[in-house]
This record gives sequence, C-alpha cells and structure tokens, in this order.
Amino acid sequence: MSKQTPKQQSLCNNKFDGLMNAAPHKRYKSFTVTVADWESVWLDCDPNQPLPDEGVISVWPEEMFAAAVCMDKPFFKMDVRDFCDLLEAHPDATIHVFPNGKNWTDTAAEDLLEDVLEELDRVE
Repeated sequence: MSKQTPKQQSLCNNKFDGLMNAAPHKRYKSFTVTVADWESVWLDCDPNQPLPDEGVISVWPEEMFAAAVCMDKPFFKMDVRDFCDLLEAHPDATIHVFPNGKNWTDTAAEDLLEDVLEELDRVE
C-alpha cells in the first residue's frame, strides 16, 4: 500500500469533512453515485446474517465513513450487486443512508434499490 503525500492526505481530509458535514440529501446522492462507481457498500450488519429484528441497517459509500461512525461496532463490506439483491429481498427494510453520527436519510430499501440501479446503469 502506498503512502499518501501530504497533498493527497489533505484532499482526503477535505473530502471526508465536506461529506460528513453535508446535508443528508447530498450525502444520499453521493452514496448512490459512489457505490455505483466503486461497486461496493459498507454496512453496519453482517450481510451473511439475517437483517436485525428492527429491519433497519445503516450504509456508507466508503470504509472511512463507516469507520468514523461505527467506532464501537463492526462494519462490513459488500459488493454493490449483492447489496442490490439484499435490498430486493427486503423491500420494506428501512435504510439509514450515510449517517454521520448526527443525521441521515431514511429510505425504504425498494426506493434505494431503484436509485442505485439507476446509477449503475449510468456508469455501465
């Protein structure tokens, strides 16, 4: 793994701070675009286990954001297509999209699925 230059680290910090402080609807849009581009999603539950009883999961577009919010619990990486399958299997689940520790966008799994698929179509 290559070490980042100070300029690269500064850009990464600016991106992190900018997105973590952005309005929930802007983080939602960033989430859909980023997961389509990078083809991965970070979740606060194990994708190989049943959804939590309350049917609510939190998702992030990149590891650094999940790590910042899930400091005292594990988080998991999932392929975006497998994530779409998960959403399709649980259309009524509530998804906390890109929480920052203060706020997030709540959306039904079926609505998030539609938005992610739209972005995937755009990038392919």
